[in-house]
Amino acid sequence: MKRRDVLRNLLAFIPLGTAFAGITTMGIRFITPRRRDLTRRIFAMHLEELPVNTSRKLTDLRGKDLVLVRTGEHEVKAMSTVCTHLGCTVHWEKDRQEFYCPCHAGRFDKDGNVLAGPPPAPLDTYHTEIQEDNIFIYFKDKES
Repeated sequence: MKRRDVLRNLLAFIPLGTAFAGITTMGIRFITPRRRDLTRRIFAMHLEELPVNTSRKLTDLRGKDLVLVRTGEHEVKAMSTVCTHLGCTVHWEKDRQEFYCPCHAGRFDKDGNVLAGPPPAPLDTYHTEIQEDNIFIYFKDKES
């Protein structure tokens, strides 16, 4: 084979190799899409439906219970009602301004932090936002 023929064949292969690499990369990206976190903003209720120092139990998008607590004029907390000890349901105690787990006397403050008892971790919390007297809750779902 002559040197000129080798160079011609090599130059013909470069665009074909580049195209093959590009198509392979696109195929891999199509088959295995990037993982990302999805954040959903959901309307919960009107602010006037939740007086100050009261709570309202709701169900989130996955069917799990959560509680909304209005701790101030424009402050609303949202957190799971599942105790981090053994999964019992916690209740908001209006007069003490804290959550109480009746199973083993676990207590959590208005931010879900452990105050007393055996719970090993704080309650799961959700970000809330008040816009024009409407309460919104943000849920993060992981795409799998």
